[in-house]
Parts: sequence; C-alpha cells; structure tokens
Amino acid sequence: MRSIGLILLMVLPLLCPPSIAEMASQGRDQETMGVTAQENVIVHQNETVSAYITLHNKASINQEFTISPLSFPAMLSPVNLPLTETLVPNHLNQFVFGIKSTTTASFATYQIQLSITSDFDAEINHTVTMNVTVVPYSDLNFGVDGVTALTVDENVRTSVAVNLSNNGTYPDNVTYSLYTQSNWNWGWIMENQQGGNAYTVLSPGTLVYVYLWVDIPAVENGMPLLQTGPRFTLTATSSLDGATTSWSFDLLMNEKKNATIDDVEGDITLAPDEDGRIDVVVRNVGNSPNTLNISLQGVDAAGNPLPDLQPADRFNVSGWTVALFGGLEDVELLPNESRTIQIGIQSPNTFSGDISVQVLVFADGAMLNTRSAQVNATIQRISAGNLTYSQTGCDAILPNQSCDASVEVSNTGNSYNSYALRTGAVTDGFTVVLPSDVLLVQPSQTKTYPRLQIFAEEQATAFLLGSATIELLDDSGMVVNSVEIPLKVAPEIKWTFRNVEEQVNAKGRLSIAMEVRNDGNAVDGLLVQLQSSHSTPMGFIPPDSAIYEDGVEFPRSFEINDIPLGANFTIRAWVELPQDQNTNGTVFINTSIRSRFAPELPFVHTSEGEYLGMTWQPSEEVDEGFNWSSAFETTLAYVKAWAFVVMSVMVAGVIIYKAVIDRERRMNEEAILPYQQISGDAHDWIEKFRGNDSNSAQPTSSATSVLTGNTYENVEQMQVQNAPSPRAPPIEPRLVEAASLILGRGIEEQREELKPSQNTNQAQASVPLPLPQPKQEVVQSTEASSQQGQPDDLEF
Repeated sequence: MRSIGLILLMVLPLLCPPSIAEMASQGRDQETMGVTAQENVIVHQNETVSAYITLHNKASINQEFTISPLSFPAMLSPVNLPLTETLVPNHLNQFVFGIKSTTTASFATYQIQLSITSDFDAEINHTVTMNVTVVPYSDLNFGVDGVTALTVDENVRTSVAVNLSNNGTYPDNVTYSLYTQSNWNWGWIMENQQGGNAYTVLSPGTLVYVYLWVDIPAVENGMPLLQTGPRFTLTATSSLDGATTSWSFDLLMNEKKNATIDDVEGDITLAPDEDGRIDVVVRNVGNSPNTLNISLQGVDAAGNPLPDLQPADRFNVSGWTVALFGGLEDVELLPNESRTIQIGIQSPNTFSGDISVQVLVFADGAMLNTRSAQVNATIQRISAGNLTYSQTGCDAILPNQSCDASVEVSNTGNSYNSYALRTGAVTDGFTVVLPSDVLLVQPSQTKTYPRLQIFAEEQATAFLLGSATIELLDDSGMVVNSVEIPLKVAPEIKWTFRNVEEQVNAKGRLSIAMEVRNDGNAVDGLLVQLQSSHSTPMGFIPPDSAIYEDGVEFPRSFEINDIPLGANFTIRAWVELPQDQNTNGTVFINTSIRSRFAPELPFVHTSEGEYLGMTWQPSEEVDEGFNWSSAFETTLAYVKAWAFVVMSVMVAGVIIYKAVIDRERRMNEEAILPYQQISGDAHDWIEKFRGNDSNSAQPTSSATSVLTGNTYENVEQMQVQNAPSPRAPPIEPRLVEAASLILGRGIEEQREELKPSQNTNQAQASVPLPLPQPKQEVVQSTEASSQQGQPDDLEF
C-alpha cells in the first residue's frame, strides 16, 4: 500500500502541467526549504516594477539560498539578480528583485522562470514561474477631490452621486466598490451590478455618474454624536492596468434631543408614618449635551391625573407627601449619560392606604418626547416581635422549688404594639407562673417583663427533663413569637439515719448497725466511710452488692450504687475498743456517707464506745488448752461453793412437790386438811441423802417420799433461818457455769428416786406429780451463746 502511494506521488506531477501554486506547494513540502512567490506581475512599457519571493529555512542548520534568473523573454530583463542570502534555522526572508520592460514591449503576458538553490544540498533546485503582463497606462479621475462631509438626519435614506472621467487613450471597463467600517446599510443605484460591485465602460474622454444610497439609522444611546458619523470610500478600478482611484465622504448626524427612563426600582411598602424612597434612573439619549426636565404627577390606580393637581417636584395629597430628590435639572448630561433621581414618599399615620405617582422626564427642547413611569406606595402594618430570655437555676430545680427567668420583648414590626405573655406547652411535673403585665413597645424598642417563676412538683424525680414554652401575643391576640426554656429537676440528696443500734460484747467489740433511708428524689449511690478517734481495729461488714478494695480484710470504706427511692439500706460495722490505754476513755466513731451526686455534702453519724484502762481491766488467763485436772479442781470448787445453794434448791423443790401432792389429796378428801393427815408409810426424805446404798435395792422406800410432821416443822424453821440475807458479792462466771452443770445432774437423779413405787401395798397412796425441771435450759443457752461469742453486727 505504501509503494502504491509513492508511485502515485511520482506520477501525478507528470500528468499535470506545472503551475506556480504547485511549485509553491512543492516548495512547502520540502524538508529543507519553503518557497512562496507572486503569481502575476503588471508592468508598463519602459517601467521597472518590484517582485518578491519568500524563502523559509526548514533545516536545523544555516542555509545559504541563491535566486538566479532561469528564463526571461527579450522584452523583459531582471534587476538585482542573482540574490544570495543566509538564513538561520526556521527563519523567513523575502527576496525582492526588479523586472524591467522595454519601451517597445508589446501589450501581452509573458512568463519568467527563476531558479532557487541551497548550499546545504547541491541537488536542491527549485524553479519559480511568474506571469508578467505589459499593459498601457489608465487615467480615471473623480469629479471631487479629498473628503466630502455630508450632514444627515436619523431614519432617512440618503442618496449620493459623484462623477468619474476617463482621461486615458483606451476604453476602460471600470469596477466600482464601496467600503465603510460602519454597519449602516447601503446600495447601488446603477444598472450593472454583480457581487456588491457596479460596472461601467468608459470610452476615452467621457464622463459618467456613480449613484448610491445609505440608510441613516436612528440616534440610539447618544450615538452617533452630533456632527459625527461613518466614512464611506468609493473606489474605481481600471481594467487596463488595475490602477485604482477613490473618493471618500463622511455622513455627519444632525442634533437629536431625547431622554429616557432606564430603570425604576419598583413599588415600595411603607409602615404607618414612615418615609421611603424609590430610585429612578434617567438618561440623555440625545447626541448632544442637554438638560432634563423632571416632574411628579399624582395619579389614580388607572394612571389618570388626580384632579386639581399639576406636575411638580413636590406635592401633598390625602396625608401623603411626595417629593423629588437629586433631579439637578440645571446640570447638563452628556450624550448617553445617566443620573439617578429619588422619589421620596412619606406615608400618613394610618394602618392602611396607598398612592400612585408618575415621574415625567423629557430633554430640554423636546417636550414631545416626554417619557413617564409610574410608581406605587402602600401602607402595610407588620406585627412582629422577638422574645428572648435569661434564666437562673432552671437547669437544676429542686422539688417543690422554683427558678426565675427574665423575658425581654423587642418590637420587630413597623408600628407600635402591645404585647402579653401566655403559657404554651409545659412538661408534666413543672408549673409556670407568668406576669400579667401588658407592655406597649415602639418599633425597634425593647422592654423587660417582671420575672416569671417555674416550679417543680414536690414528687418530681431527679433529672427529669422538660421545657416550658412562653408565647408572645400582640394586640390582636396572635402569637408572634415564642421561646422554649429548657428545664431539669436537680437531684435532692437526703439521707436519714434510722434504727441505730450499738452493742458492746464481752470481748470488747462495739457492733454498730443502722438503717439509712433514701428520702431524696434520685436513685443514688453512696460512698460509706468509717473513721475513729483512736487507732484501733475496725471495719465494715459490706453487703454483697458493695464495691470495696480487693484484698482488704477489714474494709473501712465501700461504695454501693443504685439505691432506689425510699429504700432502706443497712450499714453494719464493728470497732474493737482499745485495750492498751492507761486511762479510761471513750472512742468516737464517725460513720459518714456521701452521695454520688453531692460528694461534698457528707451525712455523718457518730457512735461512742467507752473502754477501760489497763489498770481497771480484769486479768486475762492464758488459754493453754483443756486441762482435766484443772477442770476437776474447778468443778470441786464449784461444788463446795454452791453446796448449800444446791441443797436449798432441792429442799424447795421437794416442798413444792409435796405441796402439789397435798393439794391433790385435799381435793380428794375435802374433810381432811392436808397438814392434818400424814401417811404412816411416809419416810423422811432426807434419808435419801444419808448414803443408804444398802437399801437402794428396795424400790418401795426410794421410789416415794412424803414429809412427816416433824420434818415439815424442820422445813419451816429452815425457811425462816434461810431468810434473805444481804446480797453476796458476784461470783465468777466460770464457777456459776460449773455449778449449773452439777446441779442439773443432781436434780435428774432426784427425779428418778422420787418416782412412785409399783408396789400394790402403796396403791391407795396418792401418786406424786413429777418434779418440775428448773429453768436450766435457758441458762445453758445463754451461757452457750456467751461461749460462742458475740456477733460482729446486728440484724434488724
């Protein structure tokens, strides 16, 4: 495909005759140079004319070009050839040379050829062909010399005519053309026209008129100015030698006076007793400096002038005042210069109304070209207001308490107004008390209401969020504005100590138990701390849900969270009373609780515990383990110490037992008193304690026991002798404990011995009741509890 293209490129130049354009194109296609030359040259007899060839160095180095004559006819000769000049890379140069015709050269067209070579490549040789025509001289002349000024009026078609003479010796076919830089319309008034040109054939020594017309446009925006206008140039071209002759004329505009209203700002709305201004732009659209006449005319809605009201620069009607500002009617405006005037309108002190005004404008000397524009003004009352507030404490209101808010009203309307306050939406749990004042406020004025109060209900829970809407009413009762005051119930921290119990056990440990009740309004948490006036072991017994330091055996503080409203919380603590003090004293223990919401307000309960100094403390024995020998000695000591007490108790038991038996006997034998009949088989009950072990096999004598008369008397005497004596000093607790144990065992043995006999001989005897057991179990349980130790805290 590429080879076919190369073949066509080589063959096509052979099929077509060479031409100047093809040579120029061929020159442009060269890689080293570009060539551009004239195609036609006109020359008169015995005249030398200039011709040119432009060369372009396309190589990357300097080239030296040489232009040499290659072929010239005998009637023509080259001038200043050959030419040689060096061109730097990518530069152009125009080579100018001359062509001279002889005096006897025939009027015809001849071809000349020129050769172009370069020192860059010896094989480069371009040939340039030019057509040189030898022609006779022409002599055409317009009848007017120089430039002619013609005065014209706007919107008029103006005709122009001028004569042309052929002063030459040969007939000439003249071509006419008209040139102007303006956009005005024009045309020929001639028969022969083609492509915007006109043609006539002039014989030697003849004269012809050239006719044309120009449409004069209207003066717009002051243009064209007075005595200014476009220039037109009429050119006549000879067909013999192409020589041209021209004539120019200017079309100058006459004076035009005119004015216009370019812009009106528009209708305005006024408040009662308010003034406003409307901007109007007027302009001098004439083509000469001039003054403007401006006036105002009151008209009705249809644009008809109001009766008895003439155009003026100021007038009053129906309470309205209208005036012209910035007219400057004595100051000239240049062509197309504008000026902004203002129409001032003052409304009456009413809440409704309107007015229409016409502005009339004309240029001085052109009253018929009066321009007008209508503006309107309307009274519109705007009722508006802005409500602002400032509050104190409304973001933390305690139950059954209030906060204050100050409310300001600003009149943002365009007339005076009376404003009142009204309560809008209020969150449940809050109550708003508003002032009843009605404020009269002028436009752009601000006034302050008396302070309003917002109450929180007594049962309001903490952190209750809400809002209170305050509405602003104008004098018509319409809501013009409102504000929303955010509200929040503050936590009321109130803890009450109840049911405080304090007890010191036998080991000198003070146990404290108290109830703390959440009487506030928030689900609260507590930080509980224990402090003592003495350095002594102490600690809390924290509940399961408490938070305290890990690894501490006896915590002195803990935290507990989420205690409901009205809930009771029990605090338990213990304190070891000091045992190493020299003197007696009192320990003060502070149990302080701090709310999670108000840790700076502690609730403190102070407990007191008295202690003994070392001198007044009972001696302590060292526990060396259980000693059987010591236990036996202790038991024996208890027996010796309590022997008479035990015997007294036993005797009292027997007497009570006997009394019960006698009571039953009396009930069976009403005629006989119990103390008058003594059973003959009764034996002295003391015989049981005389160690008659040999008679222990006789169940009859050991099973029952009755009192004889002498024995009864002895018992009475013993009771008299055992009358209450002065209180003995307290006995050691360990001796009491051992005696109680022995006494219990002795009474059990007596009960077994006092059981009634099963002998048939004693069937008639009254069966004795069992001996009541002494309240030994209570003593044992009490002592057992004391042996087990006192608890560290108290339960409710």
